[in-house]
Amino acid sequence: MRRREARLTSAYERAGAGPGAADAVPRAIRHAIDELVVAHQSNIDLSGDDRVNAVRRSMLEQCPATVENDALLQELTGAICDSASWEPPDVIDGVEEELDALKRSHLNLAVVSNTGLAPGRYVERALVARGFGRWIDHWIWSDDVLSWKPGQAIFTAALEALGTTADETAFVGDTPEADVLGSRHAGFAVSILVGDKGEEAITPDIQLPSIKGLTASLVEAGLISP
Repeated sequence: MRRREARLTSAYERAGAGPGAADAVPRAIRHAIDELVVAHQSNIDLSGDDRVNAVRRSMLEQCPATVENDALLQELTGAICDSASWEPPDVIDGVEEELDALKRSHLNLAVVSNTGLAPGRYVERALVARGFGRWIDHWIWSDDVLSWKPGQAIFTAALEALGTTADETAFVGDTPEADVLGSRHAGFAVSILVGDKGEEAITPDIQLPSIKGLTASLVEAGLISP
């Protein structure tokens, strides 16, 4: 966040925003995040362009002397979107081994994810650069399909990309409401919760303390062949 704010402040000061740019930038980012929160309460999402434009509109309202040009808009887009690549992604211990095992079972795999301020396609670039492209066949991001888990449209988009029906598809996630409840309402064959974010009212079909053992649990449940 500090790097994003510094980059935007410098760009807007060069564009004539004035000395108030430093205070306006964090407010503009907060404004964009608030717009996302409102959308997410209805299980919808904003596009990547909408996220950038929310910051842009707020900055113009706060700093009307700003002279917009291509350089400023490029910096604005970069500061909002490229942040996903500024640091290497943290990789959960054991995930690469599990993905190897799943691919040896000839499974078609998709990432189905809600996104933060940075649009999903930029997160995807960072993950592909880290090597995840060799395992993941499809990437389904909430800002691309304008659907926020547990809303059903993002799950429908995932099934369409995979070319499968819900009753032959498993969903793995770490959030009870978004992942377990969402995939269950979408009719997925099995919902698997990884980690310690359990909720008493939401019971997954399979719960694992970590990603290690995912493939073995699917084999044990008869969902994939050993």
